[in-house]
Amino acid sequence: MPVASVEDTAIHALTCLPEVDAIAVAQSAMETFGIPRSMLASELSADFYGNARRRLAKADGISESVPEISARLLFESAALDFLRQVEIEGVGRVDFLINGWLIVEVNGYEFHSSRDAWRKDMARLNAAQALGYGTLSYAPEQVWNSPGHVLAEIHTMLQRDRRRP
Repeated sequence: MPVASVEDTAIHALTCLPEVDAIAVAQSAMETFGIPRSMLASELSADFYGNARRRLAKADGISESVPEISARLLFESAALDFLRQVEIEGVGRVDFLINGWLIVEVNGYEFHSSRDAWRKDMARLNAAQALGYGTLSYAPEQVWNSPGHVLAEIHTMLQRDRRRP
């Protein structure tokens, strides 16, 4: 028997946890457990819940994992021009497309659960490069533990004179 309801857990997460974790819990409550956004929002109507309401708004269901939410927040903090979960013909769906030409993937170890999955991902990123896209790929730990390094590499790539594919 649960100690607290999913709704209460999500509301408390939005008010108490670090931003990434709060967004992930709220997004999970809505997508996995079917908790309506409006129900969570109605519980956060008091003025002092402004920060929690902003976090709830960021739980938009586009990011597919906590590492992607972390990368999104990092890229927003750096004022990067990016789209999430973009479908590119001949490549497939990519996690992030920055400035219309730089693909950034954030994949955990479990994403490559087999050698075949790893080979398919390599082929996908090679296809992207053949089409003129730049590519960078990061493990979640790099986004969490070395965000400055991740941003430095992205900025280095963006400084190259690249035309959009």
